[in-house]
Parts: sequence; C-alpha cells; structure tokens
Amino acid sequence: MAARKQKSPPNPRGRPRRSDEAAAEERARILDAAQALFARSGYEGVSMRAVADEAGCSPAALYTLFPNKRALLRNIWEDAFAALGEALEKSVRGSHEPVERLKRLGRAFVRFWLDHPDHFRAIFLIEDRVSEPGDVYFVDSSESLVRLVRLFQDASAEAIAEGALKGPDAQETVQLIFCALHGVASALISIPEFGWKAPRRMAGRMTDALLTGLAAR
Repeated sequence: MAARKQKSPPNPRGRPRRSDEAAAEERARILDAAQALFARSGYEGVSMRAVADEAGCSPAALYTLFPNKRALLRNIWEDAFAALGEALEKSVRGSHEPVERLKRLGRAFVRFWLDHPDHFRAIFLIEDRVSEPGDVYFVDSSESLVRLVRLFQDASAEAIAEGALKGPDAQETVQLIFCALHGVASALISIPEFGWKAPRRMAGRMTDALLTGLAAR
C-alpha cells in the first residue's frame, strides 16, 4: 500500500515572521534615523513619532524594539562606543611600547569622532539622566565604554610602572588625556566655521604635547 502523502502544515495567520537579518536591518535603520534627529534637534526636540516617520516604520514596530526615547539614546551610545572601541583596538595592534600606544589611541579617538560627527553630537551634547528607580547612568553600565577606557588605562599604567610617565595613578592620567582629546574633538566638530589649520593633525600634536608634559623627569 502506498504511503499516504502528508499535507503541508497550514500557513500561520497574520504577518510572517521576519528573518533575523531583516530585524537587524530595521533596528539599524531606526537607530540611524534617531541619531540624525537627536544630532539635529536635540533630545527634547525629538518625538518617537518623528523617529518612526524618519525611519519609515510604524510606531508599533518602533515601540516593539525601543520602549522609549531613553532606550533609543542608550542604544545609540552603546553602538557608537562599541565602534570606537574597535577602532581603538585596531590602532594599537602590533604596538607594545605603552607611550606609543597612548599616542596611537589619542589620534584614533579624535579621528573616530571627526569621521562620525553625528555620533559625537548625539552622545556628548545630550545629558544622561536617571529618572526611574533602579536606573543607572550610562557610564556605570556600558560594557563598550569600560572596554575602551581600559585600553587607555592599561597603557597608562604600564607607562607609569616603567617610569616613562609621571603621575599619581593611571586613572587620573587617563582622565586628563580624555579631557584634552575631547576638547580637540569638540572644537573641531562644534565650530567648523573657524577655519582650523590642519585639523587632522591636531589630535596627534595634542597627544604628543600632553605626554611630553607627563613624561617623568
């Protein structure tokens, strides 16, 4: 007796499930749209409806992925710092001398922000806030931020241990380096009309000058 041919299961009702790739593309599109809006209009000037319109998706689809504007912003920050961390790690591959690593990290840090000015505006021109019980600040919860800070801190600790840099500890040295580099990036991005001379060289010159000043005597 011939085997009975099994019937195919009926198609599920409603919209078919999207592939992981399609979901990732929609997430990226939403975050790109939100980042552009935040950079252009600030945090308070952007609504979830505006993000959905900019991204070309329905508000329901937006809220499924991101429950509120703060979640959007935190995801933008995390993705940006993850990309920055990758750029920094790439910049020091094959470099073992700690002061040279700090110089490479400094140049790569500023170059990243100059290549991604909307990242910079969406991160540093919008204040982080904690409003709900149990909330923590982004700097206290971001794995990507911790990873990239550790690159600077490890190199600073090695340089101090070897006597190449002076200073009480690596943490203070890194904070000083960040202040200097952030100042360069902020000036170049927020005042482009000034007519900066050789802006792409400023990060290297600032890092060199700072590390020379921190060099042990």
